[in-house]
Amino acid sequence: MPELPTQVPWRRFVCVLHKLGYTPQKGKAGSARSFMNLGRIPNVVSFREPHPGQNMRPQVLRQSLQLLEQDEFMLLLKDC
Repeated sequence: MPELPTQVPWRRFVCVLHKLGYTPQKGKAGSARSFMNLGRIPNVVSFREPHPGQNMRPQVLRQSLQLLEQDEFMLLLKDC
């Protein structure tokens, strides 16, 4: 099983969410970003967008694995 990368740019992370069918939701000011997919559980997921020039932290990547298995995440990330 490939290991999770230590850094993933936000745009690549959002690409994986998009491939899973999640679409961004309009939000209020701040760094919290919500994504919705009525066909998956959970239907709504939220993540904090890192400051410009920063990457997703490893603990947030591990949190995202509630959506799918690590191998599937790595496969989707490869094409983003």
